[in-house]
Amino acid sequence: MIKVDYKLSIAGWSVDSSQDAKTELIELETCTAMDSPVGGCRIALYASPAPQPSLLEQAAGAAASALGLGDSGASDSAFSIQVRGQKVKIGDKITIEMTAASGSSVVSTTEVQSVRSSFGLTEITGVSGAQKLASTRVNQVYSAQTLGQIVNDLAGQAGADTGTIDDGSTYPYFVVHESRSVLTHILELASVEGMDVYFDASNQLNVTAFHKSSADHTFNFGIDILDLEVSKMDPPVEHVVSYGESPASNQGSDTWHWLVKDLSAYRGEAGSKGRLLTFGDRALRTKGAADLFATSKLSAVKDQSSLGRLKLMGDPTVNLGDAFEVKSAKQPQLNGLFKVTSLRHVFGKSRGYLTLVDFSGQGAAQQGGGQLGQLAGAAAGALGL
Repeated sequence: MIKVDYKLSIAGWSVDSSQDAKTELIELETCTAMDSPVGGCRIALYASPAPQPSLLEQAAGAAASALGLGDSGASDSAFSIQVRGQKVKIGDKITIEMTAASGSSVVSTTEVQSVRSSFGLTEITGVSGAQKLASTRVNQVYSAQTLGQIVNDLAGQAGADTGTIDDGSTYPYFVVHESRSVLTHILELASVEGMDVYFDASNQLNVTAFHKSSADHTFNFGIDILDLEVSKMDPPVEHVVSYGESPASNQGSDTWHWLVKDLSAYRGEAGSKGRLLTFGDRALRTKGAADLFATSKLSAVKDQSSLGRLKLMGDPTVNLGDAFEVKSAKQPQLNGLFKVTSLRHVFGKSRGYLTLVDFSGQGAAQQGGGQLGQLAGAAAGALGL
């Protein structure tokens, strides 16, 4: 039997199952996904009430208060509960670390959003920084700024920490307005350049393109894998055309604000004859940007045509954006290389530790086939690439 341990800390309260097997924790679950506001954790525990003072202590406290000897300062009116005598309140940091045969790693870092209590159970819900981006709306104009500069500034205004933020292209003029959330603006900007947007296990925002050329993990049927499902669909789009608005590519960046009568010379194109999808975006001020957007969009459509779900014995080393390879499945179409797009860790004292992965069958949306796609094509049984 594989031994599973966990370390859980919320504000001043923490437990380590390797040191104390009889902790208050009953079960926990973490979830996170790319290009989505979804991200957080749920913790169920039995938080026994603190010992009540005796009648003599209550009488002494009342007398001291009447004489002005008690604490006369303002009390903390924020909602909180106590676990082992430690106060837990809204906004406190939650860190969850899991240990299994595959290794040990922090799987979730969030902040307390809500607390639900009953006589026998306390449930604490935490959320990632994606909620800060989703609930923040600003009015801002950026001139001659890169994608990285824009994203870092927006994340800072929302109060979110940042991790890997690719520089990306330079945008002559980019407007952020309050009719959309900061998260929506970042997602749209990243989609132009084929980048993934997600919060990692350290609760840091990452906006980066997928460029992995080898698998981070290898999972074998009958050893690591409990269940596997892959769905392959015919891509609804074979040809993408995108239009910009200005002649900046040919006549210099100072002409970004010019409009042209004929957009044909400034359009981007990817794919060939077939099912056509056209896009117009005011952020596409150059021919290069229009070409990049068309390529990214077509590759993203192909990426979503191969999707799947994977259930593993608990593995805390798996992260969003990882590349993994499936081997030894009896059906050859189930083997191949894939990219992690959604991730859940589930642990309960009665059901053990599971890791649930959603994945896509083609990495690197920025390139038509992508490095992962090329590698998968060389592997026997690669699917959807």
